[in-house]
Amino acid sequence: MKKQFSFGLTVLVLLLLAVVIVLPVSAEVTVGSSAAAPTSTTLASATQAKPFISATVSSQTPTVGDPITVSGVETGGNVSAGVQIWIFAGNYINVQTVPVNADGTFSRTYNTTGYPPATYYVFVQNPGPDGMFNIGVQGSGIYSGQVVNTQTNTLLFNFTGTGSVQDAAAAQKLSDVINTQGGDDVYTKLTFQLEAPAVPGTPAPVATTVAPLTTVPPTTKSPLPLEATFGAVAIGGLCAVFFVRRS
Repeated sequence: MKKQFSFGLTVLVLLLLAVVIVLPVSAEVTVGSSAAAPTSTTLASATQAKPFISATVSSQTPTVGDPITVSGVETGGNVSAGVQIWIFAGNYINVQTVPVNADGTFSRTYNTTGYPPATYYVFVQNPGPDGMFNIGVQGSGIYSGQVVNTQTNTLLFNFTGTGSVQDAAAAQKLSDVINTQGGDDVYTKLTFQLEAPAVPGTPAPVATTVAPLTTVPPTTKSPLPLEATFGAVAIGGLCAVFFVRRS
């Protein structure tokens, strides 16, 4: 009996030791899982990786000489890099980098004096989290026309010169190269119609209203009054009697 009791006691001691050894290991695994939870920095990076930009034009149909304001807001990009605003029509191209405020808003006003009347295309480009514009214009400014990949300096297309594309075709081409050049840039696009000013001294057209034609009912000859008819018959009878007596 003593041997059996000693064996059972030995087994019990071994079980207790196993529990003591296993419990710290389990606690360590749990702590490790908690340490792997995403931090605020990780979440911020994930949000920053998906920039978004929106913009509006102050007028859809301005007249040459009227100021035009392009404004909007960007989120998730690199605010310090600003945004790049493209305005183009025909062989006219204007590309400028515009600063972005701390709250993500931006605005730029353009003087349209001297702009040719046309449909103008506006692209507002966000450089993405890396703060670098992957698509740009060679020698940015008015009437410069070579669009390049700024990372490789590869010519992508021309706004002017041989083989150039313009207007709607240029807008489509610019969309394609921003989407397919492997960068993180995003953009939004707009249009406005710049109209020619009115010629001085030209009278404004006057709206005239033509009165509707009225149908006049046909007139009918009213019958002679009864008295006039009777008098005519009487005179005719007297004349007949007079001529009979003469004969």
